[in-house]
Amino acid sequence: MGTQFDKNVMEEVAVLVMAAGTGTRMGATERKQWLMLCGRPLFIFTVERLLSFGITSCLVVVHPTDLQRARIALDERGLYAVPITAGGVDRQASVWEGLQFAKTRYVAVHDGARPFLTQADFSAVLKEAIATGAATLAHPVIDTLKRSDGSTKVAQHIDREGLWAVQTPQVFLREWLYEAHVAAQVDNFHGTDDTVLLARIGKSVSLVRGSKWNIKLTDQDDLAYMRLWEAVSCGSD
Repeated sequence: MGTQFDKNVMEEVAVLVMAAGTGTRMGATERKQWLMLCGRPLFIFTVERLLSFGITSCLVVVHPTDLQRARIALDERGLYAVPITAGGVDRQASVWEGLQFAKTRYVAVHDGARPFLTQADFSAVLKEAIATGAATLAHPVIDTLKRSDGSTKVAQHIDREGLWAVQTPQVFLREWLYEAHVAAQVDNFHGTDDTVLLARIGKSVSLVRGSKWNIKLTDQDDLAYMRLWEAVSCGSD
């Protein structure tokens, strides 16, 4: 269990659950957010997990073709109060679309396909964001890293000292995130995540160590892990 925030704090946080991607790397016939975990679509499992932490405001950003389907699926789980909106042409555009509906002091951006987030990790990154304005979960890189020559030959050794693999949630003051997205649009800049956009406007983002099991389901190996987790955990979930 993590830090227990009071209701007033939790009401100042909106979580954007990103479920608008195509999931091509998974190689499945269905977009990965619609894969089933513990009897419900993956993104709904993630939403319910966040709500169990005491979050009072979740917004799901879905693929434009999934609006009706997602609304029906959420309602079937009794999640009538969870709003949805259509995403944009890429993740950055999708976050921007979701941000229009978030009116809270803080906004957390979380992958709908990252379902194994713990309350302790969520509490830790939220606490740091409240203290500093911007924070992301991350995990130190533990593997030896090599850069290839473009094929399968080692071209360069990468020193892993100080390197972190960034996760979500990423939590920001809403005004900072909004400013960062506007600046990116003006410059026609596209970043790999929102922390890159914050750095462009001079805002520091704190790294908060999270569990290495807070993985984003991306490929078939991740799917195998999900099925193993499901077999062990869903009976008690």
